[in-house]
Amino acid sequence: MRHRVPTFALGSLAAALLAACGGGGGGSEAPKTTLSGTVADGYLKGATVCLDVNGNSICDSGEPSGITTDGGKYTLTGITASDETKYPVLVSVPATAIDSDNPTGTVGKSYFLSSPAGKGSFVSPLTTLIQQKVVAGASIDTAESTVKTLLSITDTTVSLFSDYVAAQGTAVQTDATTAGRYARTHEAARVVAASLQAGYDALKSDSNAKAVQKVLLAQAEDALSVQKVTAADTSNPTFSTAGVVAADSPNTLKKILAYEKGNTVAATQTVNIDFDVVAGSQAVSCGVALTGLGTKATSGQVKDLRFYITNVLLIDAQGNTVPVKLDDNANQSRDVALIDFEDATGKCPTSTGTVTTYKSIAGKVAPGTYVGVALTLGVPVKSADADKVSLNHSDTTAATTPPLLTNASMAWSWQSGRKFSKIEFVPDAPITRPTGTTTTWNVHLGSTGCKGDPTKGVVTACTNPNRMDFSFAAFNASTQKIVLDLAELFKNSDLSYDSGGAAGCMSGTTDPECAGIFEALQIGLASGLPINGGAAQKLFAVKAK
Repeated sequence: MRHRVPTFALGSLAAALLAACGGGGGGSEAPKTTLSGTVADGYLKGATVCLDVNGNSICDSGEPSGITTDGGKYTLTGITASDETKYPVLVSVPATAIDSDNPTGTVGKSYFLSSPAGKGSFVSPLTTLIQQKVVAGASIDTAESTVKTLLSITDTTVSLFSDYVAAQGTAVQTDATTAGRYARTHEAARVVAASLQAGYDALKSDSNAKAVQKVLLAQAEDALSVQKVTAADTSNPTFSTAGVVAADSPNTLKKILAYEKGNTVAATQTVNIDFDVVAGSQAVSCGVALTGLGTKATSGQVKDLRFYITNVLLIDAQGNTVPVKLDDNANQSRDVALIDFEDATGKCPTSTGTVTTYKSIAGKVAPGTYVGVALTLGVPVKSADADKVSLNHSDTTAATTPPLLTNASMAWSWQSGRKFSKIEFVPDAPITRPTGTTTTWNVHLGSTGCKGDPTKGVVTACTNPNRMDFSFAAFNASTQKIVLDLAELFKNSDLSYDSGGAAGCMSGTTDPECAGIFEALQIGLASGLPINGGAAQKLFAVKAK
């Protein structure tokens, strides 16, 4: 005869065993363990690593953390085994960190890295891209597959969670060997890191770290996409930081970030910002004679005077920037405005000009009290809104292209880009050149070193964005206007002479005439990026109406 064992007896025995082993209730803690791994672009020494326990994408005090040592090694102590698989790994890379790709110097600019929960053994710019896709809802496997497709890596033995520095050895990036494919991931990681560095300093103080990381990683993916589609063999692309890094101006990133964060307060407060142009103490318009411009005190008249303004941000007393949503009209769309002082009179030709001028921008902002303003001279790569429509490099015949960007006289041929400024001056005497003379000294500002075909739907990026950011800590739109000073623009330029090539400055990095113009714009001629946020610029100023 079989005997039934009472279930309560088994339950009591299990409880006793658990109690004897220190388990069960009573508040006993789970066993502690450590998490070790490696951090790399090249191996990074001096970076802070943590588990993002509270999910805010910042290494906070109290979260398990450590500092990377030689070879990018780190160890986190005092965690549980479940912590490792529950929380993502974050890395804060300071400007002083040492990269083994450049062992004699520091990385120079701070940035961030991350890796999904359970994948902390190797953290890199590529695992950071994967983590961003995981945050957006993808599985780890799907996210890794998407990034591998971006790199044209189909080899299933290659893992983006593997140490590509060690796996690469001495191989160069190629599709011929597994080591070569790991070399490709290493070079792609460098491109991502460089792209993150290009914009991080402008946004890192923002309170919403998740939104900051999303914006910068989208820029980094654009950089990889452009390099891939412009490679001679797109099935085996190579990546290089000397190629295209999709670096937009800091003000552009701030405007995009404002949309990513979302604005809980409707923009209902009207904003009107007036513009004017002077040449020192002289008023400027078509048909008006100007004197004393440039290093040779040249006299003459303007022939054209138009420029694009974007990223209009008002600044409150606490230093917060709030986006102005520009109204839509023939001269304003997608938060870009074409300021137009050319009226087809005097030296300003009717063949390429317009009789109608546009000297004030109009829009709306969230209600508040604002004390300053920030703006950008130029056209962004893409609109800052959720639609992300291509702007600077776009098909002029496409329905999504705003009318103010279809003006043929404000366009130039490379990758369908725009002239951010078309400021042309005709001296009274012909301009001397090595091969003869010319009549017009041009300031055509625009992005250069561009890759990607916008007619094929490819995001176009440029080595030299050449957008000018500027701001005024004190500005009252009701009593003041923003004034462009041609005397400051031409302060370091000889308007009676041109050394050859493009007449005047058309944004060429080797054009001698561009050195003085870019100094006035406070844009690095070699890099195409704003110098210190344009803090020292005197081209634009605030004056009473």
